[in-house]
Amino acid sequence: MEATIRFEGPGTSAQDGRRLGLRLYDRCEVVLAGPDAFVEAAARYLWPQARPVPAHPALPTVTLVPGRITPGLTAAASRRTVTLYASPDGHVPDFNEGVEYTGVPGVDRLVLNPHTGSRFLITGTDVRVVNPDAESGTRDALRVVKQLVTTEFEAAGVSTVHASAFAVGGGAVAVAGPAGAGKTSTVLAAVAAGARMVANDKLYARTDAGGTRIRGWTDPIRVIDAPGRPKRTATLAAYFAGDADRVVVDPLPLRSVVLACVGTPSVPVRCEELDPTAGLLLLRQEVLPPRVRWLGTEPSPASAPLPPSADRFFRLTYGFQDAARAMDLLMRRLTV
Repeated sequence: MEATIRFEGPGTSAQDGRRLGLRLYDRCEVVLAGPDAFVEAAARYLWPQARPVPAHPALPTVTLVPGRITPGLTAAASRRTVTLYASPDGHVPDFNEGVEYTGVPGVDRLVLNPHTGSRFLITGTDVRVVNPDAESGTRDALRVVKQLVTTEFEAAGVSTVHASAFAVGGGAVAVAGPAGAGKTSTVLAAVAAGARMVANDKLYARTDAGGTRIRGWTDPIRVIDAPGRPKRTATLAAYFAGDADRVVVDPLPLRSVVLACVGTPSVPVRCEELDPTAGLLLLRQEVLPPRVRWLGTEPSPASAPLPPSADRFFRLTYGFQDAARAMDLLMRRLTV
């Protein structure tokens, strides 16, 4: 690729930075390459699921190049609109639409994300993310890693569920609800009460005759320090100060599902058990469609995986300031 494509800007040499091999979720191996700051930030983002492995040349490689591609490189290429990241309801906002170029010398395809300015140069299983803004490029490089992990799970019959989760005893409790319902707040309150973190916002769920087992993606946590104050974002590594014992990485059986209803004003704390039929319907509405295969190298998803299931379903209602009382009530209901 270097013989055909030139990059412009500081720090764009193919020799800059370093390479780090990682094994994610005990199944997907990938090499991260680029500036030291990117590799270190990516490793923190992927904690605690990531385990170091030798950076073999045969592994898929995601490289961040903080620069620009040669002007005019796509001038003679054919182009078409592609979907990069579909939303849970199937609607594709404008910023999720990209442009794919074929016929670019030296690469199989080149994809532009016009929302972030990143160019994805794809050759076989190697992906270079080129962007003059290192922060935007880092986000898109990590999206490529998530794409590789998620599509490999989907090829093995695993579903992605829009929910958070914590662990109590030997099982997991998923927390579902629309954006702003308090999923993260509920999980963090459970962790403060002695539970362990499983996931923030996304779960990988495998279901068979024995039930559903889940594990979580490593999305950063958006934390509200006080009602009315803006949220701040923290990686799991930063939030838990590198204490891996507070986060569960192995699959756990999904025992219960909580529908969170959390608000700013103080309201009576309530924990109601839901009818299992209604609860299952709510849970299965949170199953995300298979990811769009825009890299072109992803395996095909398995056909019709079994939908997730759980034993019990609850609706938990409380105000932020009453989180401790809500957790005490919820934990007592979970252990009945």
